[in-house]
Amino acid sequence: MPLNPKQGKRLTMAQIAGEIGVSTTTVSKVLNNLPGVGAETRTRILQIIQENDYVQNHAARHLRKGQSGLIDLVLMRLEGGYDLGILHGIQAVLKENSHRLVMFATNENEQTEQQWLRRLLDQSTDGVLLLLPYEQSGIAQSLWEQKIPFIAIGDRNEPATTFPTIGSTIWLGGYTATEYLISLGHKRIGIITGPLHLMTSRARLAGYREALERAHIPIDTALICEGNYLLGNGIEQTSYLLHLADPPTAIFTFNDAQATGVYQALYQYNIHVPEEMSVIGFDDVTYTSQMAPPLTTIHQPLEEIGKIATNMLLRLIDGQPLDSNHVELSTSLIVRQSCTIPRRQSLRL
Repeated sequence: MPLNPKQGKRLTMAQIAGEIGVSTTTVSKVLNNLPGVGAETRTRILQIIQENDYVQNHAARHLRKGQSGLIDLVLMRLEGGYDLGILHGIQAVLKENSHRLVMFATNENEQTEQQWLRRLLDQSTDGVLLLLPYEQSGIAQSLWEQKIPFIAIGDRNEPATTFPTIGSTIWLGGYTATEYLISLGHKRIGIITGPLHLMTSRARLAGYREALERAHIPIDTALICEGNYLLGNGIEQTSYLLHLADPPTAIFTFNDAQATGVYQALYQYNIHVPEEMSVIGFDDVTYTSQMAPPLTTIHQPLEEIGKIATNMLLRLIDGQPLDSNHVELSTSLIVRQSCTIPRRQSLRL
């Protein structure tokens, strides 16, 4: 039955789809200016939207402007303070804005990532905050090709990408953490990395290596443990380091969740922090100052990253140019009570 704009009813995608005999997915693609719709069908859908300009509800006004009022945040997992810190910044900006946030965790599953991407292309979104390792997922490239506004949040340590990014000085963070431990007298510094196929992990590791080389301290590969940024991994890798013939006097972890795992493992072995083992983390999430003892760590301005990324995305959505396509904020050392000079006696397990 043909639509009658004089009826005064709210226009929906289902009504448009039913009138033309297409799916709501097809209508959504036209509303969001996405490819995959024939020219004739696209023209018919746009004609119906124009003819039925009587719709006054908020969602429809967004659709007529090519906007849905939604912003997507896609991330690996929501179980650590890193993501939560950035989320606080995102929320601080969006609470002053009419957009709503849709959050999706991929749990590092490639199939799940692709499933999210297919749903995104079939449904309405104004833009995407991409809190994923964008160099491996391919999602960034897909969003770029589909002309969907997005900001890649994360540590950038590569030649300039074609798409906008925001991160922090992670190489410097890795260097600063190691240099600080060296300044205390540590020469046997164990590290628990993130997955080394990720740029962010390799950058921290490069900073660690550089600090040792500048101090003329030989790099012992036995002290380098590849991890996965999870607490349980901190426990597991600490046990490995403690059972080395010559264990470290300090442990540097690539995030604070791993440092929490280090604390738990050391407690199980009755090894005291910092008297018998110094520990330093990375990120400076909210709970680190409440740990016992409070954790020395590398501060990332997580909330500020979230705020800036969201404001950048809103500018893209509004068709405004960015002041800079790549933003890098500074990391800094937060000294608390988890590090001291090296122990004088060997560990006995």
